[in-house]
Amino acid sequence: MRNFATSIPMSAFLIASLMGVIGCNPPPPRLGKIVGSSMSPTLRGSHYSIDCPGCGIQFSCDLVQADERATVICPNCGSTAGRDRWTPIDADPVSIVPESEIKRWDIIAFKRERSSGMNPEYEFMTKRVVGLPGEAIQFENGNVFANQVLISKPLEIQKQMRVLVCDSNHQATPSRNWILSPENPWEYVNGIFQMQSPADKDQFTWFDFHFQKNYFQAKTSPDPPACEDYYGYNQSLSRKLNRTDEVFVELNAAIQDGSLGWRFGNQDELYEFRINQASSKFQILVGKPGETPQSILYETEILLDLKSLQSTKIEFSSFDRVLRVIANGTELWVYRRDSMDSPVTQTLLSFGASSDGVKFEQIRIWRDIYYFDSDTAIEASRDSSNTGFFVIGDNVPLSHDSRHWDSPGVGIDSIQGKVIFE
Repeated sequence: MRNFATSIPMSAFLIASLMGVIGCNPPPPRLGKIVGSSMSPTLRGSHYSIDCPGCGIQFSCDLVQADERATVICPNCGSTAGRDRWTPIDADPVSIVPESEIKRWDIIAFKRERSSGMNPEYEFMTKRVVGLPGEAIQFENGNVFANQVLISKPLEIQKQMRVLVCDSNHQATPSRNWILSPENPWEYVNGIFQMQSPADKDQFTWFDFHFQKNYFQAKTSPDPPACEDYYGYNQSLSRKLNRTDEVFVELNAAIQDGSLGWRFGNQDELYEFRINQASSKFQILVGKPGETPQSILYETEILLDLKSLQSTKIEFSSFDRVLRVIANGTELWVYRRDSMDSPVTQTLLSFGASSDGVKFEQIRIWRDIYYFDSDTAIEASRDSSNTGFFVIGDNVPLSHDSRHWDSPGVGIDSIQGKVIFE
């Protein structure tokens, strides 16, 4: 069960005002501001911007939750930050644009009957559309299914909803995420991973990402081997964390010689990705954890002169059981994985190269939204076919939404429009 240390708004609301030219057709946008935490970190009510003393990264925390503690924990490095590093920030401004066509993943503003105790100045509720009318919505291992089909988010929506786990350019000393042994030729110097001397020509050398649980806990426990769905925004929320292998990785690297690579997997499978500078070949190998992948799953040529580029941006996603690889904005590969029968127990991420001509200038890792059902005993399937759109807040463990309502759907007549933000 969720345990709240204080009374926290479990829904994101909008205080809206009508602004624009009277008589406009179509109706003008309505400007407003967010109240509450259920759509964070995408949309935030009044909050604190925290300057971490350990790694220097800036992160945000809910205003009410952070005030319950004398210090907060940095989700990037685990350092604590006292109140002298907290800066209060106003709620995010948004616009409500009237829209007759509502699509999956849209953020909408809608009217809903107020529950007792709800502040009357909160005009609209704000949530993200996950299910459409006529769909039965189910949750399994953090993913959402519509009519028993796994829903996959488009790339632009993934970037909007992802939650930062680690940024290699912001690391405490010593780093808990990147542990390089003396035997490993890789070094971390001025924010860059570079190889001092390769062990063997054309042989890959790897360094691993170690996930750390930067989370308030009632009692200590070993660091988990898998990424967990912690929200740095929720500093006062105590709950059981869920493990996931759905990550988004962004690499910025200089490839002057040899091959760049990365590995991704869980307790059941391991994928190895290679990009060769000389041949501009992209190759994917697959195997089992603890072994060197040997089976070629896919290979193609990249139409880029990698050596002439000052930096190459590689994006990799495993969100929603779909693997994607993008190089400098060009999609190279999309592959749907099988659904898992059991929960994740490991998240494997390694990075490497076959030459000291490769430098990793920045590695950023995000995790996916982990959807789970409400704590109350409700049916596994919530049918919204007769009642409208199924909506959930991005701050899944804190949001009060269609997972909890007796009538889960939001009718089209209640929707005021799409919520637009920067």
